[in-house]
Amino acid sequence: MGFELEEYFGTDIDDETLGRMADAVVRCINVKRGEAVWIRGGLHSWRLVELIRLKLFALGVTSTATMVSDWYMEKAYKEVPEDCFRLTSKEKLALAKSVDAYIAIEHPWDPTIKHGFPRSKLSAAADGFHPIREVIINERKWCYVGYPTKPMARAFGISYEELKRMIVGGMLYDPEELYRKCWAIARMLEGADTIHVMDELGTDLTLRIRGRRVNISDGFISEEDLKRGENGANLPTGEVFIAPEETWGHGTLHCPITRDRQTNKLIRGLNLVFRDGRLVVDECTADEGLEDFRKTLESHVEIDRKRYGEVRTLNVAELGIGLNERINRAIGYILTDEKIGGSIHVAIGDNKSYGGTSRSSLHWDFVTTNRETIEVTYVDGSRKVIMEDGKPALEE
Repeated sequence: MGFELEEYFGTDIDDETLGRMADAVVRCINVKRGEAVWIRGGLHSWRLVELIRLKLFALGVTSTATMVSDWYMEKAYKEVPEDCFRLTSKEKLALAKSVDAYIAIEHPWDPTIKHGFPRSKLSAAADGFHPIREVIINERKWCYVGYPTKPMARAFGISYEELKRMIVGGMLYDPEELYRKCWAIARMLEGADTIHVMDELGTDLTLRIRGRRVNISDGFISEEDLKRGENGANLPTGEVFIAPEETWGHGTLHCPITRDRQTNKLIRGLNLVFRDGRLVVDECTADEGLEDFRKTLESHVEIDRKRYGEVRTLNVAELGIGLNERINRAIGYILTDEKIGGSIHVAIGDNKSYGGTSRSSLHWDFVTTNRETIEVTYVDGSRKVIMEDGKPALEE
């Protein structure tokens, strides 16, 4: 792994900004005195991790941090036998069960190192981590946090300054403004039966959301959220999302750019086809990366067949509406892409944690352009366009 230690461990994000980022994370998980938190990330993000720990400690909240380097990840995936990756870490499973909240900070430092990891080992690692993931996703408060690095910017083909703007700026977006936008859209989904999404690039998809819980991601896990079963969040944040009826829905969705969930390789011009709420893999096309897309789906279908019996890997799992105006460009990084103002995203796989019925080892979001039109049909037969050409119809 070729880099200078100063470059790896350093960051040009100043302490004041890192402190505000840490404040946003601590605010998000909404912990109380006497509670405990597990923080997981890369060694390169140590300053943010330590600032989060200090702020938690000052609130009377204890924390444990586990951090890994790119060097270790590369060596492990090169030298360690595949069957070892399938082992579930007893100590991490116990840690997940003992804490009240979990924070994951984006790693590795250079995401392209995963391009060389054997797919079979990546699949085995996902299988081994699954019991830990189940505890975190279903039983603990959790927050996934973006962290910009120069190698990440190079991997996504943008400048480091632009990546910082989207991740850091997106994290620090006015929480009150975001709250107002999210709830305005959420109210317009009350009493909805179906939702129809369209754009000029081929998206023409109808899903049923009747009777399903409307969730908002505004960067704060409130007590009301927990009562509704909403126990997780991302930073940057800014979306309204819902678990549609998993076995109903039809049409197409165009995803301009995404990354393979296992290898992180680029996938461009992906056209998804849904029928009866299920992704029809053989009819999906892509300009680039179709083979990786299919192999990852096959891998998780096999995991789910062994683990659950009923395979819901390919069923529609989420419809989300992006509302963060600080993020305006898709780069293939799901954490920011799905928050783009004016976009929508549809996910397949697991959705039990926010009102759905599917269990899966996979949750994969596919984000559209930021020029979406959304029409809602309500149970009384009335209709309303709640977003047109990427502009939400916010009521003043």
